Amino acid sequence: MKRTLPDRIFVPVGDGCIISGVYKGFEDLLKLGLIEKIPVIVAVQSEKSNNLIENLNREKFISKSSTTLADSISVDIPRNFWMTKKYLTSNFGQWISVSDDEILEAEKILSLKTGIFSEPAAAAAFAGFLKYLNSEKIENNSKNVVLLTGSGLKDLKSVEKIIKIPQPIKNLEEIETMEWF
Repeated sequence: MKRTLPDRIFVPVGDGCIISGVYKGFEDLLKLGLIEKIPVIVAVQSEKSNNLIENLNREKFISKSSTTLADSISVDIPRNFWMTKKYLTSNFGQWISVSDDEILEAEKILSLKTGIFSEPAAAAAFAGFLKYLNSEKIENNSKNVVLLTGSGLKDLKSVEKIIKIPQPIKNLEEIETMEWF
């Protein structure tokens, strides 16, 4: 991006630790005078684990059980809720929730179009971007960053329905007899 700030950054959120770290980094750059503003940061959660964004405008925190397939962001009580809330509300952050189906579709698109195999939790950020794009919330010529936080190899179980996982190789002789192309 040639030392230019993105207009928007999509971040997958569970406990709120990563998004708080992103905000802290930009806050430090702002204090050092290296940037003039903090980009809009979008917290993306699964609809089945959205305790953080559902509680941003409440006086009293209410927790519901998380059942999302995006294991790394499946959180009943976000440990970093108060810091994340402070950052999002004081910096005009945005938030969105996406369905598990949207997460799987985003994971599939990432793999097919870019060769990036992300875990569902990471793909949630891309699903949020796609939802913004389809809702025409992305301005023409804007610079948007999607933070992909984990490899799909971390969570193969959730994608078994949409990809064919090869059988493991049991011994070295199998490699010698394999047809590679």
